[in-house]
Amino acid sequence: MNKLPIPGTTARYCQHGSTIQTILRGIQLPRKKTLANLYHLPELPMEGSASLSGDIAHHLSRVLRVQVGDSILLGDGQGKTSTATVTAVQKGLVGIDMGKIVSTAATRPSLTLAFAVPRPSRADWLVEHGTEVGVTRFQPLWTERSRPQGLRADRWRKVARAAAGQCGRAWLPEIHEPMELSTLLSSPPPGTRLIADQSGSPIQLAEDTSAAVLLIGPEGGFSQTERTSAEQADFVTVKFGAHILRTETAALAGAAILLRDAK
Repeated sequence: MNKLPIPGTTARYCQHGSTIQTILRGIQLPRKKTLANLYHLPELPMEGSASLSGDIAHHLSRVLRVQVGDSILLGDGQGKTSTATVTAVQKGLVGIDMGKIVSTAATRPSLTLAFAVPRPSRADWLVEHGTEVGVTRFQPLWTERSRPQGLRADRWRKVARAAAGQCGRAWLPEIHEPMELSTLLSSPPPGTRLIADQSGSPIQLAEDTSAAVLLIGPEGGFSQTERTSAEQADFVTVKFGAHILRTETAALAGAAILLRDAK
């Protein structure tokens, strides 16, 4: 009776008086997979053959260990995306075949989140999760009770890029350098103007609102002078619940409410 070969071993079997020796050494079928993340590039290649180099090529080849046949979702951070197929993997270079480029409109409403900067780890958390929720632009603020320690805009852009990739966001948020609250109040971004404070009314947003700017204060809130200046600039005082929230918690809660019907 003939015996079937056992994977990983040397098997012998006889057929019609002849002996055939078969050696199976972990034979694997070609692997094809689609990476879950969206990877943003400074510029999206044209459709057809192209190559990736630099940090993205290193990450794909050495960290994720992509193989020929794998699919990668690429974007330019400005609404354009394309699914590319890996055609070659070399040191410092990943060859791809770019598929059709798809354009996605930016979500509405557009939300500017202007916030007094909390401690570094909490600020990173705010930017990461604010990106996932759909904040359009982040504007760090200097206030009477908060002075950002060092400029972290470049780091926040990296945090936002990673978060946007994980949630499949085609448009990267804008992250601006810190500015004085008084400067922002003298020339506010367009849209419905809101300032978070526990003394306000429960937040509401008209369905036809296409843009909004939300002010979030530091621990302890804005000073009375700052609140008065904001009201004079037509900011409406709102609250997000019954309890006092940390800066990063208030920012995320407010953004989630305002963007609940985003399209």
